[in-house]
Order: sequence, then C-alpha cells, then structure tokens
Amino acid sequence: MKKLFFLGIITFFAACSVKLATPIQADVDRVSTKYPGYSLADLNEGKSLFEHNCNRCHHLKNPASRSEDKWEKIVPKMMAKLNKKEGHPVLTDKEQESILRYLITMRTASKSGT
Repeated sequence: MKKLFFLGIITFFAACSVKLATPIQADVDRVSTKYPGYSLADLNEGKSLFEHNCNRCHHLKNPASRSEDKWEKIVPKMMAKLNKKEGHPVLTDKEQESILRYLITMRTASKSGT
C-alpha cells in the first residue's frame, strides 16, 4: 500500500511539471515582425528567467496554456506579487519583458523543439 501511495505521489508531481520546449531559430523567425531584432539568445534568456523566477511561487506553466492577451496581463501581476513577497524588485522591466516575449513566442512553438 505504501508503494502505491509513493508511486501515486511521484506520478502526480510528474504530471504537474512542464517540459519546456527548447527554443529554436524558427521560433524567433515566427515573431520577427512582432519583435524586430529579437534573437535566439534573447529568447533563451527569457526562458532562463522564466525557469529561475516563476517557479518561486508555483509550478511553471506551459506557454501554450494561455493566450497572448492573458500572458500580457498575468506576467506584470506575477512580477508585482514576487516583488512584494521579496520586499524589493527582483527583476528589471527589461527582464520582465524578456519573460513575456518568451511566453508569447513559445505559446505557438511546435513540439519538435523539445
């Protein structure tokens, strides 16, 4: 019975975790008109900031789980909550924008980049 419970807990946490797609140049190309001058390095920076900051309070969300409009509303709210929790600004406006651009770009990424 204990083994079954333990297996259930592991399965639950595995189901809650998100495997984020690895950004590729095609992702950058797809949003090049929206974000002129945006590079693969910029996209990877956004991914890294997302991974290292957004999981401070909750599990990472799949970028495809929200629309662009939702992400544009959610990210500033979450950054305000994080800053309040920490008692000081955690990320710069540029870093917050980097996370937002990453989420917007990767919400329409193909599964082949994983």
